[in-house]
Amino acid sequence: MKHCFASFVAIALLCMAIMACQTTDISLPDFDVTTAKTTYKAGEPVSFTFAGSNPDQLVFYSGELGKRYENRVRVSGTGVTKLVFQVAMQQGALPGLDSLRLLASTNLKSYDAAGVTGATWADITSRNTRFPKTLGTAFSISDSVNVSDFNTADSVAFAFRVVNKKNEALAQRKWQVQNVILTNVMADGTPTPLLSTFANTGWTQVSVKNPTNAWDVGTARVSAATSLSNTSGVLIRSAYPISFDPTTAVNVDDNDDWLITTKVNLKTVKPDVGAVVKNAGGNALPVYNYVFRTAGAYTVTFIAQNVSLTDRKDTMKQVQITVTP
Repeated sequence: MKHCFASFVAIALLCMAIMACQTTDISLPDFDVTTAKTTYKAGEPVSFTFAGSNPDQLVFYSGELGKRYENRVRVSGTGVTKLVFQVAMQQGALPGLDSLRLLASTNLKSYDAAGVTGATWADITSRNTRFPKTLGTAFSISDSVNVSDFNTADSVAFAFRVVNKKNEALAQRKWQVQNVILTNVMADGTPTPLLSTFANTGWTQVSVKNPTNAWDVGTARVSAATSLSNTSGVLIRSAYPISFDPTTAVNVDDNDDWLITTKVNLKTVKPDVGAVVKNAGGNALPVYNYVFRTAGAYTVTFIAQNVSLTDRKDTMKQVQITVTP
């Protein structure tokens, strides 16, 4: 028993000693930065000369778009949000009753027929003047559709809605959608892609009428990872283009089918990031060279850091640089 107690005391003392080492006070970095001049031409190297002690880490923010110190923790902001996409239409009568609508909802509760019909949808089809006007496999690129009026909501879902009508003589319209891109652009010009790839758009199809036909992506809770087919039996796509194909049969019942994105917060902003030019354990840098390619006025920021397991102390130094054409 005494031996166990002695071992416990020894271990406790060892842990206290380790913690004492880990919580050793660290000093504020003694750091400064200068440049030979403050005005440079685009493409001309700028040499930032360092003075002072050797900080554990040194982070560089150039002041360019996406690299601004003041925006390093910005994750939300009201900007101008634009939606761009491509559409192709094939087969059927022109003009005809079949249509593809573009809609948005801020209160979609579920990705099923009840959720779709119970939500409030704003029809924004008319905001795009470049839907295809002829039949064919070529894709028409949309206008840059401004959807900023929905950014007061916590989230919004966008949908392409097929409304195809029964025709005793002709096949219904086949539709294809691809390359859907949604971007939030802040007043300072910083772009944040909100929807940019097939995978991160989170497509779901919902059939309100005639579930025999469907957009060829997963229904709610059905994806290519869990099933090769929609619940309607349509094979699931895992890349663009996405198709609604009612086949070439005639006299097909009316279709009302929705292709819906994941819900997205239009105020989402990607934080700006700095470049780590020195890591802990690295040698002190006498100078750091950087080239600005675009004319403008830049607030360049260096953050010198001394770090331990339990503490961090920073010294910030900024330099104003003007770049001429």
